[in-house]
Amino acid sequence: MSAFSTPIKAKGIKNEIEDSMLSFNNKTISTPNNNKINSSYIEEEDKTYIYNTTIEDDISSNYEEEDDDDDEENVIQDLEDEIRERLSKESNDTEIEEDDEPTIKKDIKQSSTSNPKTDLTKTKFEKFITKHEIPRKVFHSSIGILTLWLYTKGTTIPQLFAPLLTAFVLVLANDLIRLHNPEINKFITSKMWFIIRENEKESYNGVLFYLAGVLIVLYLYPKDISVLSILLLSWADTAASTVGRQFGKYTPKIGKNKSLAGSLGSFFVGILSSYLWYGCLIPNYPVNKPGEIFWSPNHSFLNIHILSLIVGVVASVSEFIDLWGLDDNFTIPVLSGTCLYWITKIAQS
Repeated sequence: MSAFSTPIKAKGIKNEIEDSMLSFNNKTISTPNNNKINSSYIEEEDKTYIYNTTIEDDISSNYEEEDDDDDEENVIQDLEDEIRERLSKESNDTEIEEDDEPTIKKDIKQSSTSNPKTDLTKTKFEKFITKHEIPRKVFHSSIGILTLWLYTKGTTIPQLFAPLLTAFVLVLANDLIRLHNPEINKFITSKMWFIIRENEKESYNGVLFYLAGVLIVLYLYPKDISVLSILLLSWADTAASTVGRQFGKYTPKIGKNKSLAGSLGSFFVGILSSYLWYGCLIPNYPVNKPGEIFWSPNHSFLNIHILSLIVGVVASVSEFIDLWGLDDNFTIPVLSGTCLYWITKIAQS
């Protein structure tokens, strides 16, 4: 029997049903009072009953034919299974053995469930610390702490030149090599994503300017002025960036990427740095040789309070000024060191 016989028979049954329902609807029924009633007004449930009784024999007569169709479909299914099995045996070189399937499924499940979450978490973490420049700020601030620690240990300025110059040469060499080799640059910047800014990937690293500024102030100015300049670079600049990012939207803009909130942050941290340096560390750690400390309240018209206010202003101004587009890691220590040196020199009694 053909597989197409069932749809044809179903269509025929449907036509017979429609004809019987149509003829039934067109008939009239006579009542004992000789009133003619159109059958189309018969309740729906009565029509259903009539429909069921008129086609019951036709449906039951087709059961045997449907059973034959099912047997035929089973045979076709068996043939298809046999063909699949033969094809499977022929390609067993690339087939995964059944014993390996649980392990592979487990690996796939783990990679599809755990890895995306891990990558997403890592991506969110990277975006967070990059947006807020947390590693960069930690590095910035740690230089000030390291500077004060070296001071308390009696480290002299000449002892710092060799390691700082070495670091400067290494960073410069690294930048020159990566900037002239795109593949190396891509590799290095991908490993330093947590500390390098986007605009530094195709230019010189900020660390290079940091070291250059520190070397210049250590070479040109007395010990107390140069150390204070490094503290302003390390702490006041970090405060300006942190406060400006958080509260700059609430205060007026006073320059390109500069806000009043950031300048105020730099101002107050500059004042605190001056008090810490001249009011605490220098008096309590007598590790200085004669002539190394340039400002002293005994030889100046400026007391520590006025000087600290001046240091706060210098810190804020040097952070605000954009000098020929130079990196502020270079301009902040150089400008602040130069200003503080000449102010304290003029104020000497």
